[in-house]
Amino acid sequence: MSIHTLAANIGFTEGPLWTHDHRLLAVAMSRGLVVEVDLDGGVVDTTEVGGGPNGLAEGSDGTVWVAQNGAALRPSRSTRRTPPGLQRIERDNVIDVNVEGALAPNDLVAGPDGRIWFTDPGLPGATGNGRLCALEPRSGATSVVLNGIAFPNGLAFGPEGDILHLARTDEGRITRHRWTGDRLVPAGQAAVLPAGGPDGLALDADGRLYAAAPDADAIFVFEPDGRLAGEIRFPGPTFPTNLCFAGPDLGVLVVTAAKGGKVLLVERPGAAPGLPLRDGAA
Repeated sequence: MSIHTLAANIGFTEGPLWTHDHRLLAVAMSRGLVVEVDLDGGVVDTTEVGGGPNGLAEGSDGTVWVAQNGAALRPSRSTRRTPPGLQRIERDNVIDVNVEGALAPNDLVAGPDGRIWFTDPGLPGATGNGRLCALEPRSGATSVVLNGIAFPNGLAFGPEGDILHLARTDEGRITRHRWTGDRLVPAGQAAVLPAGGPDGLALDADGRLYAAAPDADAIFVFEPDGRLAGEIRFPGPTFPTNLCFAGPDLGVLVVTAAKGGKVLLVERPGAAPGLPLRDGAA
């Protein structure tokens, strides 16, 4: 395994995304930016979205969606005033999407039903008022799928689109839920982290779940049945916040490391590639 720095000193990094048109994006939360990074290293472009961008997802039409906490978690250098909610990036246009009751949206994915699913853990210091929501892109209608959660964070749908993995940071575990088409029901054992709490999540093609654990300075890997399969450690303090698979064959792992404002590329020869993206899902 080898680890390379693709970018550094770009702010509090989060929410990496590999798009259908082969661009690597990440957010600089403390600077209100979405940053495009070259897989060979270096920053290609930036888009100012304002506030505190926290997570990224891509819809089936190529629209990039942003989970926007409105600078509720940390001060932002951006002068663009942006309320908590979601945002769409369409070419060079940034469109704020109102979400009723939004406090500090954190992470998001395009769901199997075409909606944008996102977590809203609430404001710092609050406990037990987190929500999992889903927004219909055309109408903007938002539904609360689960509420009363203690700090819901990263989320990822499985390969068939019916299993949702949900990071519960304060509990140190990732719960599994089955989407029946109109509601979520419990589905199997939770994956319990050996240290720290889970942040961003990603799945590989074999169904293994990868969880960034900032306080543990590690990525923990779980088998489909929830057993711990291994871990990825870094050579120094990293504070890994989120991760995604990238490259034409999804063969490399990209990690946002808030310590030093970095985007890291992890090469793991022989390891399974990432779960392929499909229309309407991430």
